[in-house]
Formats: sequence, structure tokens, C-alpha cells
Amino acid sequence: MATLDIIMTGYTGDNEIRKMTERAIQSLHDSEGSDQFNIIFLESNLNSKHKYNVHTQIHPDFPYHCNKYYNIGIEHAKSDFTGIVNNDTFFHKTWWTKMHKAMIEHNLDSASPKSPTEQKGLVPAAEIKHRFTPITKVVEGYVAAITFCGWCWVIKKDVREWLFPVDEQFSFYYNDNDVVMHLKAKGCKHALVGGSLVEHVGQRSHAALHERGVYDEVTFGLHQNFVDNILYLELKNLFKITITMDSNCFLYVFSLNNYTFLRLQIHLLNL
Repeated sequence: MATLDIIMTGYTGDNEIRKMTERAIQSLHDSEGSDQFNIIFLESNLNSKHKYNVHTQIHPDFPYHCNKYYNIGIEHAKSDFTGIVNNDTFFHKTWWTKMHKAMIEHNLDSASPKSPTEQKGLVPAAEIKHRFTPITKVVEGYVAAITFCGWCWVIKKDVREWLFPVDEQFSFYYNDNDVVMHLKAKGCKHALVGGSLVEHVGQRSHAALHERGVYDEVTFGLHQNFVDNILYLELKNLFKITITMDSNCFLYVFSLNNYTFLRLQIHLLNL
């Protein structure tokens, strides 16, 4: 029986993304302890017939939705540990052995590796703080993008059993924040393992999905006390919009930039 289940999602849109995904998967096979891996890949390109070198490949019959995909993939996870990973990654040979060792020695319920290379799309201060974490350090904490990395996180079996299924109100954005809040609420011990190295490019498949308009519906996680009859959201510091919330927690915006309609779903977090 495998020790580590690895759930990876990806969109095989062109040769560049296909090669990137194959490189990520091959780096998993080249890792120490890979004979105990169970790699599960979920393909979001509904037209792709490409087969990757994985143990299980799944083609959901609906467009990419990260948490729905994760909930499908988790049905194939039976090991002592489960990892959720992106396809825009490259796993160093000792990433798992060092992470596993740290999780045992520090009694961690969940952990993320460090990206030794610059990640695109992150706030510079957070990206630098993450990247320059010493490889000798195991830094406990729940800070998304710094100690908790949505592109690679590993949990113990007992965490998997209560955490999943994850909330399908989150289709992409803030799904990692939601997981972090659940871990914190349960008193789980999470840490960034500085010696576990996984290179994360950042926003490669993400960009392809944006080009296809997958994220016309955006999910936001907000604290309850931030929600009033009117919300002000500043988008990329370019302009402010005023939106109203209905009884179903859906927000409606008209004539936003070049879009005639945008629906945003609010997930209320009672902290």
C-alpha cells in the first residue's frame, strides 16, 4: 500500500503546458520514496485524450473547479498521507523524505514545502519571506502563501478524513484560505518545511484558464464582520466598485470595465 497519495490537477491546453505537467510528474517519479506514491491526476481539458504517467487519471465531465475536482480525487486516496499539488511544479529528489521526516519529528498534521525559485503572481513581500526561509527551519503557522502553500500541501490521514469533502462554494480563489481556517479551528499543527524543496512557477495553467474565461464566477472568503449591505472591493488598485448582496450571498455587478455582468459569491466565515 502506498504511503503518499498525490492529487494533481491540470489543463492540457498546449504542448508547453503538457511538457510542464509531464516534467512535474516525472520529478515525482524521480523522488526518493516514489515507489510508495499513488499519483492521481485530474484533467480539466474536456477534449484532451493525453495520458500521463500516473497511477490514476480522471476526466471529470465538467470544466475546472478546484474543490469539486479535489473531492473527486480524494475518493482514490487511501494512504497515511495525502498531498494536493499543482502541475506547475518541479519536485526535488529529497522533497518527500525531508517533509515526511519533519512531519514525524515535529508532530505536524500538515505541511508545505519551500519553493527555492521565485514564484510569479505573489505579493513580493510574501514571496520573498517564503523563498528565503532557511532550509534548516521548520516554521509553524497558518499564513497562506508563506507557510501554507496552496500549490503543495500534505496532510495526515486523520486530517483528510475530517477535512474532506472541501467546500465546493470555492471554485478557485481563496480555497487555500478556507483550508487554513479549518486547520486552525481544529488546532492542527501546520508548518513550512524549509528543507523540502519544490519549485513552483506560479500562474502557468492559471493563465490558460483565465484566457478561456473559467473564472467569470469568482469566489471570495470574507470575515462576517466585513459584510454589510454594501461592499467595496478594490480590484488591482485600479478602481472601486459598489455592489450589493442578496439573501443568497450572491453579489451582482453591472457594467464592470469591459464586462457587462459579473457574479461574485461570498463565503461567510464565522471566526
